[in-house]
Amino acid sequence: MAIKNNDEHSRLQKACVKWFRYQHSDIKDLLFSIPNGIPLANQNIRTKIYNKLKEEGLQPGVPDLFLAVGNSIYNGLFIEVKSKTDRLRKVQADMIRELENENYKCIIVRSLDEFIEQINEYMRIK
Repeated sequence: MAIKNNDEHSRLQKACVKWFRYQHSDIKDLLFSIPNGIPLANQNIRTKIYNKLKEEGLQPGVPDLFLAVGNSIYNGLFIEVKSKTDRLRKVQADMIRELENENYKCIIVRSLDEFIEQINEYMRIK
């Protein structure tokens, strides 16, 4: 089941990025992913890669996407992409609280329509 959710998550995240890059081509490079998952079947390889990435600054709980566009209210926008059945883990909820305390807007999206609505709302803030 986890693989299905990962596929669903991946499809949704790809659709969000594709829409953003088309709709906001002038700032398309300012939306980027923060890869925190390591989807490898081999546990030993996954552990080695995870440890290396952790030493390089990997931080569990950081949202999936970051829009490096500030406005009069927020420093930028972090986006956590979840499938319809996925739940926020405690480490993610804690990180979102910390980011919000640092004046970043954080959203959780479960569909492309929700992503579009939230992005449009954020971009209207001048």
